[in-house]
Amino acid sequence: MDNVIYAAVYFAVTLGAFLIGKYVCPNIPKTVTDKLGELSEWAAKFVEWAKEFKKDKTGEEKMAAVVEQLKKIADEAGLNVTEDQLKAIAQTAYNAMKAGEKESTAEPLEALTATPAATVVINTTAPVTTTEKVAIATDNVPEGATETNADGTVNLYDAAGNITGSVTKEEAEKMAAEVTKIVDEEGNTLADLK
Repeated sequence: MDNVIYAAVYFAVTLGAFLIGKYVCPNIPKTVTDKLGELSEWAAKFVEWAKEFKKDKTGEEKMAAVVEQLKKIADEAGLNVTEDQLKAIAQTAYNAMKAGEKESTAEPLEALTATPAATVVINTTAPVTTTEKVAIATDNVPEGATETNADGTVNLYDAAGNITGSVTKEEAEKMAAEVTKIVDEEGNTLADLK
């Protein structure tokens, strides 16, 4: 009889712990920092939204629209946030957006249309027994590799990143168009363009 009572109590405690873990603990409020972080993410999205879709409004009207949207999100999440706090969060998101725009517009327009500096394709010919043209993708980008020279030519680089010569921009584009295979620095095939 004692075993039955012990098993029933053990079952009840286990069931109670499960129910608390399943339904009570997930509803415990997050820390204030987490909540403000989530609001900051929403603020960045709403600032972009206001910039794109409220072009005809003044800055003050855009700020009011962003704060209104943030208030809705805060209310849905059960956050008790004042309007001044929401304005501060929105202003921080706006400042971050403007800082990003300054960084992106600081580059000349040519650099925006050039090959990204994270990857350079170095054209080399495969062994003589084949007509395959292989390009090696690398993250080891020499300084100025994506820039056109003053005379309109483009530098050629070997696998070590040393300048081996130069060709016209048209020749470089033709060489890139003739590539039949792209490999990484270890020789793994990334793309077969045959």
